Amino acid sequence: MNAQKQPSFMSAVCLLAVIFIIFAIGIGLLNYPVEFTLICITIVTSLYAGMYGGHWSEVMAVLVGKIKDAVPAILLLLSIGMLIGCWMVSGTIPQMVFYGLAIINPAYLYLTAFLVTVCISTFTGTSWGTAGTIGVALMAVASAMDVSLPITAGAVISGAYFGDKLSPLSDTTNMAAIAAGADLYQSIRNMLYTALPAFGCACIGFYLLGNHLDGGNSSQLATIEVMKSSLSSLFWLNPLLLSPALLVFVGALKKWDSVLVLVASALSGILLAVLFQNIAMADIISAAINGFKSSMLPELQALSMDESTAKNINVLLNRGGMYSMVSPIVVMLCAFIFASALDVSGALAVILRSLVKKLNTITRTILATMFTSSLLVACTGNAVISFFIVKSMYDPCYKEKKLHMVNMSRAMESGATLLEGLFPWTISGMFMAKTLGVATLDYAPFVLFNLACLLMAIVYAILPRWTHFGTRFETAVVQ
Repeated sequence: MNAQKQPSFMSAVCLLAVIFIIFAIGIGLLNYPVEFTLICITIVTSLYAGMYGGHWSEVMAVLVGKIKDAVPAILLLLSIGMLIGCWMVSGTIPQMVFYGLAIINPAYLYLTAFLVTVCISTFTGTSWGTAGTIGVALMAVASAMDVSLPITAGAVISGAYFGDKLSPLSDTTNMAAIAAGADLYQSIRNMLYTALPAFGCACIGFYLLGNHLDGGNSSQLATIEVMKSSLSSLFWLNPLLLSPALLVFVGALKKWDSVLVLVASALSGILLAVLFQNIAMADIISAAINGFKSSMLPELQALSMDESTAKNINVLLNRGGMYSMVSPIVVMLCAFIFASALDVSGALAVILRSLVKKLNTITRTILATMFTSSLLVACTGNAVISFFIVKSMYDPCYKEKKLHMVNMSRAMESGATLLEGLFPWTISGMFMAKTLGVATLDYAPFVLFNLACLLMAIVYAILPRWTHFGTRFETAVVQ
C-alpha cells in the first residue's frame, strides 16, 4: 500500500473553505437538518482524503476511537434525558417552577436566571446538568411570564458555562488543565482575570435587557397566579420533591460518578412519584424512557384551563425521557464521522503546522491558541478533543517564550469550551437547543458571559505588547 501523501497548504485551505461554506449555506441559509449537512461535508472530506491516498477503512478506524472516547458523554446524555422525565413525573421540576413563579419578578428574570445558574453550575461543575435541571425550570417560568425565551436561554447558558469554566468539579476545566500540563487550581485562578470582568458585563447586560419589562404587568401577574394554581392542582407539591436535586448537588460535591448520580436521582424521582403523585406506574416508567406527557395526569381533565394556560402547562410538562436525547446522539455520531474523515485527510494538520511557524510574539501565540481551539471545536464538535491537539501543536512555542501553561489552559477554554455551545452542529449546541427549546442561532447573541469572556481573553492576549498584567511566565520574560 502506498504511503498517504500530504496535501498542500492551499489545497487544505480550500477544503476548509468549502466545509464552512457548506455549513453556512446548509444550516444558516437553507435551514437544512444538521445531520444532513454533516453527511454532505463528510462525503466531500472523504473524497478529498481519497485524492491523497486515504482510505475509508482508516476513517472507520479513527471513528472507532472517537466513539469509544464519547461513550461517557452518550451515557450522560441518556441519563439526563431520563432524569428530566423522572423529575417531571415526580413533581420536582414543577416544584422548582412553583417557587420560581413565587419569587421572580419579570423585570429581573434574565439577571436572576444568570445568577441562579452561576451558583448551580459552580457547585456541580456541569453545564449540561445545570441547563437540564434548573435551566428547564427557568425556561418554563419565562414561558409562563411571556418574556423572551432566547434571552432567557442565553442567561441560563451563560450561567451554566461560568461553572463549566471555573468549577474544580467541571470535566472540561480538569481536562484543559491536564492537557496543558497546568495545576488545576492555578489554572482556575488564572481564568479569573477574564471570567470576573465577563461576569460583571453579563450582569449589567442581563439587567439592561430586562429593564424595559413591566414587573407589575397585570396580565403577567394573573398568568403567574393561574400557573401556580394549576401546578398545585396537578401535583402534590411539597419540599421533599427537591430531594432528587439535592442528591445531584451532594454527588457533585463528593465527586461521585456523574452518570451514577444522575441515574440515582432519576430513581429517587420515580420513588417520589409513586409516593406523592396520582400517576399510574406504567406512566411513571414511560416518563423515564419516552418522556413525560401532561395526559398522564388524571387531574388534567377535571381542571378548567383556558387555551393559553393549557399551552403553557404542555410546554412545561411535555419533555424529558431517554429517547429525547436520540437526536443529539445522532448528530454527535455524524460529527465524529466528519471529524474522522478530516483527520485522515491531513488538511487540518497541514494548516496548523504552517500557522505555528508564524508565531513569533506572545500575542500571536495566545491568539493562535484561541483561534485554533475554536476552529477545532467547530470542526470536531468536541472541546476536549481540541485540548490535546492544541497542546501538541503549541507546546514548543510556549516553552520558547517562557509562557506558563496556565495561559494555554485559559486560551483553550476561551476558544473551545465557551464557544462549544454556540455552534448548532456541536454536541453541546444540540443539547442546549433540545433541552431549552430554543434554536442555537436564536440564543447565541444573548450568551453574554461566553462572548464577554472571549473578548476579555483577546484583550489579555494583546496586553503583553505593553504590560504583562494577566499573563504568567515560568521565569524571566523572553520577548
